[in-house]
Amino acid sequence: MERPTPAPGASGTPVLPELPLQELECFAVLVHQLHFGRTAERLGVSQGRVSQLIKRLESRVGAPVFQRTSRRVELTGLGRALAEQVVPAFERLREGYDAARAAAATARPLRLGFQCAVYEPVARVLARLPEGTVQLVELPWADPFSHLARGEVDLAIVLAPCREPGLDVLMEFSRQPVYLAVSAERRLGGADGADGVGAEELAGVPLIEPRGPAPEYWRWAQAPRRTPGGRELAYPAGAATIQEGLSMVAGTRQGLLLCERSTAYVRRPDIRFLPVPGLEPTALEVVQHERRPHRLAAGFVELLAGLLD
Repeated sequence: MERPTPAPGASGTPVLPELPLQELECFAVLVHQLHFGRTAERLGVSQGRVSQLIKRLESRVGAPVFQRTSRRVELTGLGRALAEQVVPAFERLREGYDAARAAAATARPLRLGFQCAVYEPVARVLARLPEGTVQLVELPWADPFSHLARGEVDLAIVLAPCREPGLDVLMEFSRQPVYLAVSAERRLGGADGADGVGAEELAGVPLIEPRGPAPEYWRWAQAPRRTPGGRELAYPAGAATIQEGLSMVAGTRQGLLLCERSTAYVRRPDIRFLPVPGLEPTALEVVQHERRPHRLAAGFVELLAGLLD
């Protein structure tokens, strides 16, 4: 006697019975919790939604799987039999899903964009991650956001502020005082420059600004247009990178504003770095695209925040 075959669907292939995955997942969690409120918290839904899913599952099965009283929730005999099959199956599904995510993360590392240098706290995070987890991409000084917007990097550590639509600021850190880079031959800020240069004195220094596709609000944050006292600042020249700007500084009477930490990474014998105590400090921000979060981004930010505490 031939066995009956399932009725074909519209495409001519057999129709598989529908598995109520939402209801079964809710059931598996409730088996462990035996409490509708805690199950709702674990699933991130309302308690009413948990009740609705369990009732729907019982309707599909054809009998109650839980006994409910005002004080406790217990499995019925049918519920225990179902739990013996469903709970281990969902645990294996979760293990398989987590393994696939881990494999995908290894296959494509987190592409981390940075400006100027990989500063010490970021380097410490990288040292804690498995080799090959992160791919570093240097971003131009005057173009902090384009690579992230185009999906060429997954996470960017850039000078603040970021107000770009579609980009999320995950954290801010590393507030640093501002320094002025000038030629070593130029006498400015006293004999050795240890006391720095007053913010109002900047009005007499031709300055170099970041020049590129960076938005105007960002460029003005790195290259303020006026001193705190209201004197206008002049920017007759621009540079696409800090190294380009420093090369211009070394051979001219121009100056370049940058943060204190950057001065430690770009030191050269033909340039002096003078503190400018009257200017607002700079800060770094960790930014990601709101529609393309990398699965390793949250862990990276958590590690970085932990090292900064």
